[in-house]
Amino acid sequence: MAIKSSSGRTIAALTVGVLAGSLFAAGGMAAASSDSGVINACVKNGSGDVRIVAETTTCRANERKLSWNENIPQGPADSIKASVEHGDFNFPGSGNKIVYCPSGKTATGGGFFLDEPAENGREIIASAPLVAKDKPTGWLAVARKAKGTVYVICV
Repeated sequence: MAIKSSSGRTIAALTVGVLAGSLFAAGGMAAASSDSGVINACVKNGSGDVRIVAETTTCRANERKLSWNENIPQGPADSIKASVEHGDFNFPGSGNKIVYCPSGKTATGGGFFLDEPAENGREIIASAPLVAKDKPTGWLAVARKAKGTVYVICV
């Protein structure tokens, strides 16, 4: 299809350019996916912006190549069972409370909850994983003039 300008001239070159661009874009989309289900991308360092690309594309200097398969089999639904352990504390002065994971489990996170507002000198001084033999086995809270609960998430 041709386009006429305001002067009445036909702009066939523009029409050909638009058509060629459409075909190039469609071809690029086809090249970015493959029969194997592998998806290729270039990920921009720093921002994490992702460009889906063809397998043969070379990423830019500020990007890294990433490929993944959309058909990754799912593991058994019951393969990881998380539990949350907790323990209460009440320190009129300074003190610490440790909550351990059950034997054989690893601490993956934790924290605390204060029963009262943090005023009149009440404070949590530390909240951190407890590590034994290079393995997080529990959660530690160190507090002053505080009452609350320490939690640990275990898998």
